[in-house]
Amino acid sequence: MKDRTIPRMAEQRGVVLVVSILVMAVLSVMGLAFLMTARTEDTIASNYRNHTAAFYAAEAGLESGVSSLKSLLGATPTPTDAQLTALAPPVLTDASYTFDAFQVGRVRTVQPYNYQTTLSGGAYAGLIAQTTDYLVTATVRGPRGSRAQLTQKVQHLGIPLFQFGVLYGRGVDLEISAGPEMIFTGRIHSNSNLYLKANAGVKIDSYATTTGNIYRYVKNDPSNRGTNPEIKDASGNYQTLNFDHEYDQDFTNAWTADDWKSAALSTFGGRVQDGAMGVQEIIPPIPDALYDPDNADVSSHLMIEKGSAGDSPELQAAKLYYQADLIIEKEKGYDQAGNEIKLDKCKDAKGKKAVRKEEFYDGREKTEMKVTQIDVGALTACGMMPANGILYATANEKKSSPKKGQGIRLVNGAELPSTGLTVVSENPVYVQGDYNTVNKVPAAVLADAITVLSNNWGPNDYDDKKKAEGKTSSRPAAETTVNAAFAMGPSAESTMGQGNGQLENVIRFLEDWNSVDFNYNGSLVALWHSQQATEAWRCCGNSGNNYYRPPNRNWAYDPLFNTNPPPGTPMGIIIMRGQWSQG
Repeated sequence: MKDRTIPRMAEQRGVVLVVSILVMAVLSVMGLAFLMTARTEDTIASNYRNHTAAFYAAEAGLESGVSSLKSLLGATPTPTDAQLTALAPPVLTDASYTFDAFQVGRVRTVQPYNYQTTLSGGAYAGLIAQTTDYLVTATVRGPRGSRAQLTQKVQHLGIPLFQFGVLYGRGVDLEISAGPEMIFTGRIHSNSNLYLKANAGVKIDSYATTTGNIYRYVKNDPSNRGTNPEIKDASGNYQTLNFDHEYDQDFTNAWTADDWKSAALSTFGGRVQDGAMGVQEIIPPIPDALYDPDNADVSSHLMIEKGSAGDSPELQAAKLYYQADLIIEKEKGYDQAGNEIKLDKCKDAKGKKAVRKEEFYDGREKTEMKVTQIDVGALTACGMMPANGILYATANEKKSSPKKGQGIRLVNGAELPSTGLTVVSENPVYVQGDYNTVNKVPAAVLADAITVLSNNWGPNDYDDKKKAEGKTSSRPAAETTVNAAFAMGPSAESTMGQGNGQLENVIRFLEDWNSVDFNYNGSLVALWHSQQATEAWRCCGNSGNNYYRPPNRNWAYDPLFNTNPPPGTPMGIIIMRGQWSQG
């Protein structure tokens, strides 16, 4: 019998060798696969890092472009193509990444660059704006073919300031604390804080917005909350404002800005908003180089100041003086070229010069006022009114001794030129009698301060007799109606124990209006504090330094301004980000 043990062992060793070779082959393949996977993942990760870095570099370019565009638009609202092209991208810190393209340009490449649109959302929903669209595009290339392209639309919105029933600027807090019931029919907005307190009643029929905070008191007495104002919600129903930015309903407990935001939005449906909701400031049309946010009221006053030889082109564009087709100075008329417009032959109903000097006593300023009196009706009949509807007037007299104030007085203004009229002055302006009541047209007055003198103010009364003494009751007012936008300044800010008359007294009075109607339709804008008519507000009656009693205020926003604003209406500016895209 033969022994077969040795062949079997050899056979087994052969199988083990084959298996070992196969295992080594499989491990080699797996190792190679793992190596290839690692390399692929490293490439993917590297590409992702490169793409991410390119994305952030493009985003930096986008932010830089938007910031540069905002600065350019602040200084030059209508920049040239060359100015837009000159805007350059930032320097990237990593030399591996470069801007392949960087562009800032208008969406509309031919004039007119802007178009009219109605804002559809946010705190300014419903306002009509002149909109110019810009695109900022940044394209960055990096290592291994990485690339990122981002585009941001930027909208430059010009909003006519007289679309607001009430508009207050930065540094001029808006306070409302009417005695008799007042109903506000137009939008109310403040670039500072908004203080609300009702006495007999305050009702607001539209938006109440501010970039600051909303408080339910006025500054001269924060402890007195009066009664609750009522504001219409998005459905047109009045809701009670019995809470504010600081305190919850019925002012029981302090709460957070988020609590306030939630309660205000749910109660009023977006009709009541403040800085907690991100309300943007409406910037007056003053160049960035001159607009000082810390002294915004002083900057804004430039709009109404007389032109001077040193004014830059940007300031000339902002000052209404340079838009006027008729300039009245020292009782004479001029056009923009300095050519005299003969006004002397234009006479009023009594045969006196339509433009002449007069004097009267201002009980608030406690001084004689030497004014340039302009007979609006006479100038209109003589065909002397400005062709573009903008008249600039300045008293421009040397200081006299004893001191006399200087100003402009508009009389006989019941009927204005058919194309509308805007009167601008750096001085206080007095509007005497009914204004723009016959064949009403778009009209405005912009001045250091504005005082309304009633239909009962005249040569047989207190003013032109120049009686410095006398009781308020000796100057009875008569019902008077004014249809015009007013831009003017209160004399000062309220402080503890000292008010400034609040919104209800921003139009100034000098007579006994007790139980007498003052009917006003227009828009009330206060972007500055008065710099010439600076005496404090005082009220009311015959005693001491009091000089008037307030009227029954039948005040309303004039919806005519929604479609037909007064000549030369200033545009407030908002710059908003629009659609963002990645290419």
